[in-house]
Amino acid sequence: MLYSTLLSTALIAASSLVHATPVPTEEKLAEKAKVIPFVNKHAAARNSEDYSPLAVSKRDLHRIQQRNERIAAIKRSGEKVTRSKRKAAALEPYDIGVVRRAAMKKRQGSSASGPLVNWQDMLYYGDLSVGTPAQVITIDFDTGSSDLIIPSAECTTCVGPFYNPSTSTSFANLTTPFNTSFGDDSTASGVLATETVSFGSLSVANQVFSVISDLNWTVGSNRPNSGLMGLAFESVAQTKATPWFFNLANQGALASNVFSFYLTHQRADGSELCIGCIDSTKYTGQPEYFPLYAANGIQAVWDIISDGVTYNNAVVTQPFLAVIDSGTSHILMPPSHAAALYANIPGAQLYGDNGLYAFPCTSVAAIGQVGFRFR
Repeated sequence: MLYSTLLSTALIAASSLVHATPVPTEEKLAEKAKVIPFVNKHAAARNSEDYSPLAVSKRDLHRIQQRNERIAAIKRSGEKVTRSKRKAAALEPYDIGVVRRAAMKKRQGSSASGPLVNWQDMLYYGDLSVGTPAQVITIDFDTGSSDLIIPSAECTTCVGPFYNPSTSTSFANLTTPFNTSFGDDSTASGVLATETVSFGSLSVANQVFSVISDLNWTVGSNRPNSGLMGLAFESVAQTKATPWFFNLANQGALASNVFSFYLTHQRADGSELCIGCIDSTKYTGQPEYFPLYAANGIQAVWDIISDGVTYNNAVVTQPFLAVIDSGTSHILMPPSHAAALYANIPGAQLYGDNGLYAFPCTSVAAIGQVGFRFR
């Protein structure tokens, strides 16, 4: 028998966690938050009804390609290339493969990318530098939470590498107790502090985080990473502090206020996290963007509206609100949605009382394409 959760990780590289929140009405859709809720000089344009991130991306990339072609033609002719000094409009989204070489010198802010380790198609983790001098900690970059938690050697239930506050000149203890729990009922506790935290060339000084002294994983206790960085919004941060990514964006430190994941499957190498950028070598075509939905006007996590799960391009479930969560390899959905999907899988049936479905391995070749439709 092959479990449905294994099928899900094989079919979809960037997994999403779906909860049974009712789909908002058309009136509620008017309240949805923008993808990046930072006020800047482009806010008015992005708030307009006819604003299209994809159209803006295509326009900016086309302008850059045209400019580069003109510069190349001038160089071939032997003429000197002169650059006028002007304030270039911000390019969003920022594409590391096309835009960086042409635009980086004209823009304030930067970007950084780093490899992620694919651990058994269940978890993706990478390096984060903490302290002065830097101590490298292995981190699960999690879009489903908002706190930065890093273990000290005092945590006997934690996995190293451990952070040692006594060797860092930029460490400051806030002496505030910290406790948190996760969706799988795992818990962590410690004390709040501030520190210099860096990913590649991107750095935030005095970043609030928790030095963990006790960690209790209810599942997956043998996970290989030592810490966790939440990339969701401040409204759900147990530290009550601005998360690291949003500090970078608020400070204007990013070439563009985006981050992107490339997640391999079948335990292959090559996974990547890109902060302030999108790596165009990892996809074909153009990225597609969807607006976030903020329940009660408060953005908590990366919620987007789905018109439903598709089977062979046909929608087979009701619409729902989906949480894009890089911290899990599972795809979870309400029982009625799961039943509608697995009705299309030959031999599929509920397996026990834990909500999992199973189907005969002989059915694998007959399974069609499973997907999600967003709006």
